[in-house]
Amino acid sequence: MNVEELRDYCLSLHGAEENAPWTEPKYQMLVTFVAGGKWFCLADIDKKFIDVKCAPEQIVEMQEKYRGAFPAWHMNKNHWLGVELESDVPDDVICQLLKGGYELIVKSFSAKKRKELGLM
Repeated sequence: MNVEELRDYCLSLHGAEENAPWTEPKYQMLVTFVAGGKWFCLADIDKKFIDVKCAPEQIVEMQEKYRGAFPAWHMNKNHWLGVELESDVPDDVICQLLKGGYELIVKSFSAKKRKELGLM
């Protein structure tokens, strides 16, 4: 999966938005979040990897199965997984991880907030 495919997939998820919160030129980072402001994906565009919100039980499994899966960079290692794009991690698995991270964030919102955001 390349960066554009990643971006397109993330933004296809209902209520997902993106932002580039760091302004220094050395950072080519793109954050994808649900409308409520909680992140589910952080992408390093130059180094071609992502940190994705992940269920804790999947993290070890993914790291054991794929060389392109590793502890998340600068994120809570219990809830975030690093994934190298264009690696041995198949595109459909990356999409499943992104969808799972998105769903974890949506589930963390109250029912009222999900309804306000049109996420129900």
